[in-house]
Amino acid sequence: MTAAAQRPVGNGGRAVRVTLISTLPPHKGIADYTAHLAGSLAQRPAVSLEVIDFASLYPRRLYPGGELLDPTAQRPQWPNVRVRTMLRWYNPLSWVWAGLTLRGEVVHAQWWSYILAPTYLVVLLLARLRRRRVIVTVHNVEPHESGRWRRLLNELVLRLADAYIVHDERSRAALAKTVPAGKPIAVIHHGILSSAGGERSAADARRALSVPEDAKVVLCFGNIRPYKGVDVLLRAFAAVRERVPEARLIIAGKPWEDWSRYESLIAELGLRDTVDTRLGFVPASDVGALFAAADVVALPYLQFDAQSGVGTRALHHGKALVVTDAGGLPELVSDPRAVVPPGDADRLAEALVAVLTDQALRTRLEEAAKVRARDLGWDTIAEQTVAFYQTLVRERARPAVSLAEERSHEEHV
Repeated sequence: MTAAAQRPVGNGGRAVRVTLISTLPPHKGIADYTAHLAGSLAQRPAVSLEVIDFASLYPRRLYPGGELLDPTAQRPQWPNVRVRTMLRWYNPLSWVWAGLTLRGEVVHAQWWSYILAPTYLVVLLLARLRRRRVIVTVHNVEPHESGRWRRLLNELVLRLADAYIVHDERSRAALAKTVPAGKPIAVIHHGILSSAGGERSAADARRALSVPEDAKVVLCFGNIRPYKGVDVLLRAFAAVRERVPEARLIIAGKPWEDWSRYESLIAELGLRDTVDTRLGFVPASDVGALFAAADVVALPYLQFDAQSGVGTRALHHGKALVVTDAGGLPELVSDPRAVVPPGDADRLAEALVAVLTDQALRTRLEEAAKVRARDLGWDTIAEQTVAFYQTLVRERARPAVSLAEERSHEEHV
């Protein structure tokens, strides 16, 4: 048992019953975050945890990411945690049953996709009717792609919460403008996402990936979507190549849009021989090699009301980051030279050149990444989350105690 797990339970000595609603591996996406959080919460005697998972998450036609499951990912198991894999997007009865039978006095929902709004609306409404305290971790304050009905579905789900968790201060400020005034919003940072397979040396990773050992490697990792700014990165990289001829760009991820426009841009910029595209879902077993091979990880996002799992994974590997001034991304880096305006290819190129050519700067960024990774450990995340649970439970109990005391006082007057 860890030192954190040996601490007093609190809440009057009673563990808080929590139902966590999300996905777990082998699902993709948010499942990795949920597994890290649930695994750390499971070690806390202050929490009695149940997880309600999805047996079927999305209709395939609405999911641009290809297969919904990662065949290389292992389904986690924890002692004393009940995992109920029961929610199905096509079966409203599963939503109703989950809402009627969830055990938690605190229901903690991970919220990230408007497509899941019907399921969440039913489950959380039933939880509210059963007088459960509902917390929503808001991974995206606004949907990544615009649309009035997407925003409406997002807001309907958010309004069912008693309280919220976000991962950075900008998200807190943005969310405060959207949700009813007075509801608590806690900033609990996005924990570090680790990679399967353990640590690898850069040389071994590059050999495995057929990347020249003496290259200066820029990594762009993750699903390819319009808000990610991959086109801006390509224009910036053309300028980088003029000053750092040995530079190489790896783009690894599943396109959620038509890749042909990027392919045309690569040809137009004369980058075919220096841009390594690995298009498609990257299995968990292969992720570590990509990060180990990189000299710098680029997050050139154009708009963003969230924190980046890719960024926290880069911190786990101790990698230098160059990010745009969007959402919580600046909180991941220690040097303002590594933060550039969204959409500015010239400034992005300058920052990448600086990191690739200035060994002292890159070393400082790498050391700072390791420090930041320790700050974002899951023990800390779990303790802060449990404290938030306990606060909400106490607030629910306080009015009843005050009323009893008031009646007792009246009887004695």
